[in-house]
Amino acid sequence: MDRTRMKSLGLVVSALALAAFLPLLVALWVGDGMQKLLTGDSATVHSVTQCVEGGGQLPAAHCYGTWAFADGRTASGEITGAEVAVGDTIFAGDGWAYDSTSPLHWRIWTPVTIFIAGTAALTASWLDHRRSLDAPAPAPAPAD
Repeated sequence: MDRTRMKSLGLVVSALALAAFLPLLVALWVGDGMQKLLTGDSATVHSVTQCVEGGGQLPAAHCYGTWAFADGRTASGEITGAEVAVGDTIFAGDGWAYDSTSPLHWRIWTPVTIFIAGTAALTASWLDHRRSLDAPAPAPAPAD
């Protein structure tokens, strides 16, 4: 096998390995948010002990408190998002909570959208490259 063919084969193998690895990476990246979105439930805030402003380079704004689910279970911990008050409805699980489902949707759909857009751009680029390889060579100009 000549050197050019080996280099081409190496590029194809690298591209295939990256194509196999990226979906796994995206799945791991969004997995926690997806799990919370699927297992969480609406709950009512029962107490708030402290709220911390966030944003910029600081951690997200959050409060510490307790909440109760419709089935009577209770939990406590950090409530991520805007400041909450007793009686507010939040989206929560055991030991975690958000002021709404919006932050979870952002954590899931932003990387998924970027991944899909990147995949579409790479596919279009690859197809364009393949078409240029398959195109017939231009006919030589007639000599005068």
